[in-house]
Amino acid sequence: MKKHSLIMLIVGLLAAALTGCGGTGSDPIASGKAFLEAFPDKDTLMVPAPGWSAESKAVSELHASVEQTLVGDRAWLHDLSLAVALQVNHQAARIFGTLWVITRFAPSVAKLEDGFLGESGEQVEYDAWAVWGPFEDSENKNLEYILKVWRAIDPQDGQRLYVWFAAGRPVGGGEEDWVVFLLGGAKPTADSKDGVNRMGIVEVNLDAVQELNPTEEDVGYATYAFMQGDGFHAVAAVGEGVWTDESHTQKGDVTYFYGRSLEGYTVFDFDIQNDIESVDGELLEDLHVTTGWVGSGGRSDATITGGDLGDQSAMLTQCWGLDLKQTYFHLVLPPPKEPIEDGDVNQCFTADPIEIPDIDFEAIRDLFDFDFS
Repeated sequence: MKKHSLIMLIVGLLAAALTGCGGTGSDPIASGKAFLEAFPDKDTLMVPAPGWSAESKAVSELHASVEQTLVGDRAWLHDLSLAVALQVNHQAARIFGTLWVITRFAPSVAKLEDGFLGESGEQVEYDAWAVWGPFEDSENKNLEYILKVWRAIDPQDGQRLYVWFAAGRPVGGGEEDWVVFLLGGAKPTADSKDGVNRMGIVEVNLDAVQELNPTEEDVGYATYAFMQGDGFHAVAAVGEGVWTDESHTQKGDVTYFYGRSLEGYTVFDFDIQNDIESVDGELLEDLHVTTGWVGSGGRSDATITGGDLGDQSAMLTQCWGLDLKQTYFHLVLPPPKEPIEDGDVNQCFTADPIEIPDIDFEAIRDLFDFDFS
């Protein structure tokens, strides 16, 4: 998922909010405190990866041949995983961190009021709502924004449910001119199922951003679905119909799974293109990488296909210690080449491949699928 220009739209919303809001009071409705569970803390949506090192290489520079890496060398799959994680984190921190800050101020309007949200047959009942805004943007784009949240009840189990959206329109426009560009919801689960006590979703409509400001270039949808429990959280970050290249000529879907495991390590699962098999040519290979981090090191398992490998594939495992140097390396190449192994798998923090977080992205999306028109 690419870092996109929605960041500037949200930053404008933040700047306007900070100039237009006052402090919070003790009334949980009027102060907005009754609605805070609707919005995830930005750390929930971020890959809990270790700190970035100045020694780490940019993704575009990682062209190491898979046949030339030995124990004691720098673990380049660590650098690759961390670089991709930081791209995801940068977007999450700016967008969701901004929403978190806005909702720490009192809403413009907040009411205890019963009603129904959604279309007939798919409605949920709410008992309170709040609005932040409208705020005029700080970049002179003649736009204004609004953030609205409902406190509702899940008709399936009677538990608390929150639904919200952010929208923009030309300054002075009518109610029919609001364009929803950001929406989401959250469900704190009183009776936790399988250890899960909170789930939610945040969806960015990049096409709507472009509708509001035609100079923006990004397209498609970026969705973060999350689940949390005691000692763990899992996120599916999914881009649908987004640009998949720097030149904005190809669209596609991308998916990242990541989170904190019950065992205490971070897991990150992603796909990327890179020139890995640089001995036989310069074509980009497709990598599916699953990486796990702990304080003492980490492990990556990668499947490499396409590019200079053609219709063949390679399997690579790489482990590293606290100094980020390899402690184990195992490469299975296409025949007739023999597998390459260096080091001891027991030097890895786990001798088994990392398991990706278990999260039902579509089920969470369906839970918060409401029509805001």
